[in-house]
Amino acid sequence: MTVLGIETATAVCGAALVRDGVIAAEQSLEEKNVHAERLLGLIDRVLVDGDPRQGKADPLRSLEGIAVSVGPGSFTGLRIGLSVAKGLAFARELPLVGVPTLVALARHAAATDPPAAGEWILAALDARRDEVYYQIFDYSGSPLRDAGDCDVVALCSEIGDHPLLVTGDGAMKVINGGSGGGHRMRLASPPALLCSAAGVARLGEEMLREGHRDDPVTLEPLYIKEFFLKKR
Repeated sequence: MTVLGIETATAVCGAALVRDGVIAAEQSLEEKNVHAERLLGLIDRVLVDGDPRQGKADPLRSLEGIAVSVGPGSFTGLRIGLSVAKGLAFARELPLVGVPTLVALARHAAATDPPAAGEWILAALDARRDEVYYQIFDYSGSPLRDAGDCDVVALCSEIGDHPLLVTGDGAMKVINGGSGGGHRMRLASPPALLCSAAGVARLGEEMLREGHRDDPVTLEPLYIKEFFLKKR
């Protein structure tokens, strides 16, 4: 199965093409406020690189599904990624699946920097101020708790001294908050630390094979925090 994965939940803007669990192509950059400008170009590149036989005439032809990271994360980034994914799904009548960002991040970390014996995975994304979006997983990346948001002090108190592999752009905030408190935390290696479009595509392919489908009309980001528009 050939699936396009889209990741825009954080400063990472990425696209990846996965075919039967194998990464055929991936393009990403880590830069704030470029998602609207660069995402379509990254998608075009991975579609062409991932299946050169299709050429540039119709790079969407080989797609069998689209997976998009749906949060939590950046309000603006999530809506950009979701809008592009919905547009492509509508245009080609392709199945669409929303992939929870923290789950994809934890699964990516488990595959890239496998936890040591007894370690859990803590996926944490920066939620500004002293807060993070977080979720705790077992060694394989299977959720142990629901996703939530919390200030770092309260989170470190909640997790206690269980050994953790910490990943995500909020990882250092958590580790610094738990320093000196007896917490046993290990920072994930650089390749496992950031959100990955390939991780979204792989998990999306699994979900699509299991029959998961989302309605492009009703699929919305998983903000966790309420989204407020500033009054002018």
